[in-house]
Amino acid sequence: MLDLQDPTGPTGADFFKTERDVEKAVVAAYGGLTNGLSLWGEDMMALEQITDNFYNGSTLTDGGHGTWHLFQITPQNSTLTDFYRYLYIAINRANQVIVNAPLVDGITTTSLNNHLGQVHFLRAYEYFLLTLIFGDVPVILEPTGDPAGYAKGVSSATDVYDQIIADLKLAEQLLPGSPSESGRLVTLAASAMLVKVYLFGADELKNTSWYQLAQQKAEQVINSNAYALVNDPSKTPAENFIEIFSTVKENGPEDIFSIQHFNDGGIRTNSNIGTGYAMAISPRYNKNLNVFGYGWGYVYESAIKRWDNNDPRKDVSLWIDGEKIFLNGVSKGTYKQGSQQRPNARPKGGGLQKFWWAENFKSNNAISDLNMKVIRYADLLLMHAEADLMADGNLGANGLVSLNKVRNRAGLNSYSLGTVDRKMILDERRWELFGEAQRWFDLMRTRTAEQAFALLLEDDTDGDDVDKNGFVGERYYKMPYPQQALDRNPLLVQKPVWARTAE
Repeated sequence: MLDLQDPTGPTGADFFKTERDVEKAVVAAYGGLTNGLSLWGEDMMALEQITDNFYNGSTLTDGGHGTWHLFQITPQNSTLTDFYRYLYIAINRANQVIVNAPLVDGITTTSLNNHLGQVHFLRAYEYFLLTLIFGDVPVILEPTGDPAGYAKGVSSATDVYDQIIADLKLAEQLLPGSPSESGRLVTLAASAMLVKVYLFGADELKNTSWYQLAQQKAEQVINSNAYALVNDPSKTPAENFIEIFSTVKENGPEDIFSIQHFNDGGIRTNSNIGTGYAMAISPRYNKNLNVFGYGWGYVYESAIKRWDNNDPRKDVSLWIDGEKIFLNGVSKGTYKQGSQQRPNARPKGGGLQKFWWAENFKSNNAISDLNMKVIRYADLLLMHAEADLMADGNLGANGLVSLNKVRNRAGLNSYSLGTVDRKMILDERRWELFGEAQRWFDLMRTRTAEQAFALLLEDDTDGDDVDKNGFVGERYYKMPYPQQALDRNPLLVQKPVWARTAE
């Protein structure tokens, strides 16, 4: 009767006994990317609010991201702290598997390689996010009890990229060609992530030779014919685009790496397997009509103006004032921007409809089943076109084909050789990936946020889209280290531009 099980459960040191334990740890490593409100649970939405796509429609104190659209971000900000803290927690989970799984008896080489390949990929992606957001960061490759406060100095962004690439190359070797179960990583997912890392790193590190590496890797994935655009010829371009974000047809031909989610019925702050991102970035129009009933994200007037009305993706992606609302084919009234239940919703703006299509309206707990797409095939095709262009300054025939596949799926005319510049490709990325937490990283890596924000003012007809006037490139292209991390890690030193008294 006194031989009771320890209620605190096993520790990292004594957990790894069987292959089943390893499998549980791998699942936990995936779960590190959606942990309550952190990362793809909700916080990635903040990275959309610092773009020329979105602003925050609520009060400045409503959520840790309340001031992000104004670029009033401090080292004390809770969302900033979440990015840093939870990425290192996720990395620590991967490190636990990398160090302990090879010591477990009874695992076949094939299974062990699969487990290790998955967590090497995940660790690479997590360090990629860290360096995109913060720049130079500590690189930790062993388990620790307190990853967010680990006493280690930063590595240069160049060294962080080297570690990312090493992890992804190893993942390419270790991962299987087919997923062990739906939603799991495969070798070509690592190849696709390398495309993004090489392309972004070419900009970030000024290493122009990486454009060609990105182009070559993209062609490797494309030529495998393992992925395809959702493009049923019997359906309209709008219907095909809607299907990408269906919760009925998850892990389709376009999904290369998606964060898997499930509505567990709980509240959004406690869910570790569902996402609140889709709720958080949707407008609060009518709690009985919009399954989420919450939402902070609103679309700028400029984005509505600059998006071609002939592009079916616009109507699928946006709520625009006066638009008719249908639910399961039944008219439910009209979207009214001026009647939004958020205090900062501006009459000339709009809302994001893109993820609204995905819901089956079974619940109003603000948690979505929707898998969040980190890399989908359209993204890869556009990266291929951009890398092709940047490798030698000319968009070749193969890159043009990739670009036009995305445009043609949307029902738009093809571009011709000799007519495409980088801005056109980046604009295509903006509209194709609108609301998918991609835009900020494109503005950041190309250092074009200033030009994009200037257009907000140029297109503003009622003088209320002045949010991005607080943007200062030397401060915000890379965010400050969170104060909590500085307090817990004596070897982490705040960046000089953030250490001095705010101007």
